[in-house]
Amino acid sequence: MDKSSKIFIENISKPLRKIVSDASKEIMTVYESESFNTQTKMDGSPVTEADRKAHNVIIKGLKTLTPNTPVISEESYDASKKSPSGRYWLVDPLDGTKGFINKDGNFTVNIALIDNTVPIFGIIEAPATGKIWSGSFFQRPPRRFRLGAMFFFIGPLALFVSNIFGPISALIFLMLFWIIPWFNQHKSYGPHSVIKEKIDGKLVYKDGPLRLVMSKNHQTEIDRKFLDFLTSKDIAYDLVEKGSSLKLCALADNEADIYPRFGPTSEWDIAAGHACLIKQGGRVCQISSGDHLTYSKEDSILNPAFAAFRNTYLKDRYLGLISDFYKKLV
Repeated sequence: MDKSSKIFIENISKPLRKIVSDASKEIMTVYESESFNTQTKMDGSPVTEADRKAHNVIIKGLKTLTPNTPVISEESYDASKKSPSGRYWLVDPLDGTKGFINKDGNFTVNIALIDNTVPIFGIIEAPATGKIWSGSFFQRPPRRFRLGAMFFFIGPLALFVSNIFGPISALIFLMLFWIIPWFNQHKSYGPHSVIKEKIDGKLVYKDGPLRLVMSKNHQTEIDRKFLDFLTSKDIAYDLVEKGSSLKLCALADNEADIYPRFGPTSEWDIAAGHACLIKQGGRVCQISSGDHLTYSKEDSILNPAFAAFRNTYLKDRYLGLISDFYKKLV
């Protein structure tokens, strides 16, 4: 990603907040009405007048803000056309229509900017609460410290400091440039909680229950089998139920640790939340291969089965386990 993309995102961030807020106001006007029209699309999913009104607001706003950037929206998607080869907007005007119809507040407005198959920016608003999430590829945290790599680079410098100023100075150097930064990053990359347990009279620190976020309206038989699989592996978990892209927002907000998705989703369902999660150091990976989830697929707008992780610690620890379960299933 080049510097121009970063500057481009910085310049459009504020206007985009107004676009999602304006779309949210249109949605809430319909939401708070006594009744609204609901239709069923060819794929069986529901669509309401709120979807269409939000779509119109977003398309108009993006065309004014970035007239030369193509837009793909769920409400105007044409499967016969290929995704743009360069930078483009990917929009879900109302994600979580079932939550909207059920009036449970679990629906969002999603706008993502895709560049070279990567969601380099995303913004989400939950109209029912007015909360906004946003994230950029360029805001992602630095890679966490790994002990071997740190010794390779800092070890020679510490020896140099020791030869010139003495071993105490070298120790201070290590504290400033290695131990303290590593400790601070380790706190954010480690398990979400630590519990104390006495085993044979000794106090042992263990990971707390794994917080799994799953769909509030779309839990499947495979989801239930996965929960049984975790139980068979003696992995304790707590279930967090969210709808729409709020599941990815829960990871970004440290309200959940892992979002496994075995059923179908479309690119516009995930892209904005993916970008918000990248900002916090999270990852979204294909379950079958372990590769990062990418966009602009030529053959389908649908995503493969994936797992989203709050951080790379959790990805490294649990992706293999989830992949093993999925491979046996399919």
